Amino acid sequence: MSDNSATAGSTTAPDAAELRARIAEERAELGDTAAELAARLDVQARAKASKEQAVAQAKETVEQAKAKVADVLGEARVKAAPVVEQVRTKAAPVVEQVRTKAAPVVEQVRTKAAPAVEQARLKAGPTVEQARAKAGTAMEEVRAAAQDDERRPKLLAAAVGGVLLGFLLMRRRRRNR
Repeated sequence: MSDNSATAGSTTAPDAAELRARIAEERAELGDTAAELAARLDVQARAKASKEQAVAQAKETVEQAKAKVADVLGEARVKAAPVVEQVRTKAAPVVEQVRTKAAPVVEQVRTKAAPAVEQARLKAGPTVEQARAKAGTAMEEVRAAAQDDERRPKLLAAAVGGVLLGFLLMRRRRRNR
């Protein structure tokens, strides 16, 4: 009977290795539970994850909208193409008629404006020549300054100023006429 009690005692009583394994298992479960609770309580991390999810969802929605717009635009172009071509076909004779009727008027305007244009050219001639001379002088100064690196920025500015001065003089003379 003592054999039975010894055998029964050994099967019901856990040994040290089994206890250690159970403790390790319980610790792991407890650690997982604690980590899960900590994650649930970490509001900042949850908000960040929620934000990232919302941003990703918004990007996806935008991409879907772009695709839909592109599809609708393509369909509209296809549907409008015959109408556009029909309008071009119907408008072509009208456009040609307008050109034909307007041609004499355009030629008349050119003929009447020719003396005024020529007179403006003659009056502007000396000013243009003066501006060209000043620009030529300025360009020579610029070329000379290109050889001397220290004077280059100042002379370039002077040349540009001379060209602008000549241009402004031309404009002033044209306005005064």
